[in-house]
Amino acid sequence: MEEKEILFLNAFSMIPGVGAATMRALKNHFGSYEGAWRADSMRYISAPLDASARTALMAGKHAVDPDRAMSRVEQAGIWMMSEEDAAYPPLLKHIHSPPAILYGKGQKAALTPAVCGVAVVGTRRPTPYGIEAAETIVRGLTQAGVTVISGLATGIDTKAHKTALEHGGTTVAVLGSGIDPLSLFPPENRALAERIAASPGAVISEYAPGTPAVKEHFPMRNRVIAGLAQGALVVEAREKSGALITARLSLDENRDVFAIPGSVFSAVSAGPNQLIRQGARMVTRAEDILEELGIDAASAAPKMPAVSLSEKERALLDLLESPMGIDDIRVRTQFPVPTIMAALSILELKQMIRGAGGDTFQKI
Repeated sequence: MEEKEILFLNAFSMIPGVGAATMRALKNHFGSYEGAWRADSMRYISAPLDASARTALMAGKHAVDPDRAMSRVEQAGIWMMSEEDAAYPPLLKHIHSPPAILYGKGQKAALTPAVCGVAVVGTRRPTPYGIEAAETIVRGLTQAGVTVISGLATGIDTKAHKTALEHGGTTVAVLGSGIDPLSLFPPENRALAERIAASPGAVISEYAPGTPAVKEHFPMRNRVIAGLAQGALVVEAREKSGALITARLSLDENRDVFAIPGSVFSAVSAGPNQLIRQGARMVTRAEDILEELGIDAASAAPKMPAVSLSEKERALLDLLESPMGIDDIRVRTQFPVPTIMAALSILELKQMIRGAGGDTFQKI
């Protein structure tokens, strides 16, 4: 897109209440975003806009200086992408109502994954089971080269992003607010957003910098998450939740929907269990998703160098198929505690075990 066009597209995006459908209608009616911006306000009456959008446009346009607005975006290190740009993700372009503009930090290439993208979504208040399930599945997806897409919310979203980063994978965070530090929501994940932007991944939003997070933005955010991915995995979610909205939007766009089953007594497993009853693919391991998407995990995964282990390290690794505390390890192996601690430290550094709470460890 020409610089002039992105200048005025960004200006329209800065007006509260003017969304993708309105911007697209303005361009179609006036022939360009520049033409739409320079048009007399009275000419908006003849444009095919709904009443609320027209009111927002006529009330808010005078408060935006296009050049100054563009300068603020550029100074914040935020890139912009219109649906006419070659880098605009093809999957997103073909959803029912694609964003007219995307703001981002990080790598634009992350939006068009080499292997594929899978959305991982769920409750903001997961159980230990949900956290472990998300970590296990995302680790497997990441190792197969899959890009993990989520919404940066607390809970399952955060676990999905962090797990992808910890295992050297690519992750994309889609926000329901501006991506500038003052607007980014939730604020407690600002540091995580910075980590993602500094990695091979990206943080994106269709909302201009300075846009606060409001309730109405999150269903719109969810359509972008669904639109970027070939499939969506719901880990834990209540029967009425944003994660289920993402699942429904994925179905609407003919994308695959996956769900992790849970206890019939758990409220946060009600959503995934309901999806499975309705035909979603039940998932208990990453391979279930990879097989459904036609991905050969063995060929997609980077070849890892062989890891050499000492005799004691190997003995502990074999023992930790199930979670075990240091006292139990000492009883089972008869190794001195300092020897056990040294071996556990090495295994953690080699990412072969993880802490499971307290002094308990488990094989990854």
